[in-house]
Amino acid sequence: SGINYWEIIPDIVLKLIKIGVTTSIGFDLACTAFCDKEFGYAYYAIGQLRHGSNASGMPYGKQFKKKGVVGVCLDMTKGILSFALNGEFLGIAFVSEALKKGPVYPAVALIHCAGCTIQSAPLPSCFREVTAP
Repeated sequence: SGINYWEIIPDIVLKLIKIGVTTSIGFDLACTAFCDKEFGYAYYAIGQLRHGSNASGMPYGKQFKKKGVVGVCLDMTKGILSFALNGEFLGIAFVSEALKKGPVYPAVALIHCAGCTIQSAPLPSCFREVTAP
């Protein structure tokens, strides 16, 4: 519930990483990216949003490779998911009633051999406007 913020720090940022949330963990992780299903919401590092499809998504944010810290802000009161890249707010990505209900899990889809760190952090000021009452 409430406002939740965390950061994803990829070990090696490839263009093939999807970062976001999922409302389900009951799917084949080896064969499906969470955001290819209706229960997944993601920012794809090629500068797109993904939700419920493995086809091209809507343009969003910036492309990033080689380095980057992605901030993820989930406001479960408003059902809003937003992202920041290296401290720069990218805007509201998704608004959904499904994001108001729990459980909602942080999710990362990595392609190839890769890893990342997920860490909680204080909400940066760049998100304050979107999370204001």
